[in-house]
Amino acid sequence: MASNNNATQLSPVLKSFVDDLKADILAEELIVQHGLLGTTERDVEDEVSHLASQDDRADEEDDFDNDENLHDMTAVSPTMRAIFED
Repeated sequence: MASNNNATQLSPVLKSFVDDLKADILAEELIVQHGLLGTTERDVEDEVSHLASQDDRADEEDDFDNDENLHDMTAVSPTMRAIFED
């Protein structure tokens, strides 16, 4: 492992452990890069429930204007009037 001539050899147990770790890392990289994990029934059910909840949310009428329709937007507060008046 080390390029030093005085380096000691790894014990067989430690070498086996290091080899196992390397194999695990390589397997994880392969799966992450190539997506070799098969789809399970649970994965499909999760995706279906997520998509269904997206549809449900789209049907709801959200007010993204912070309920501006409930306020008289033509009225200007005294503070704002003071800022913009000369």
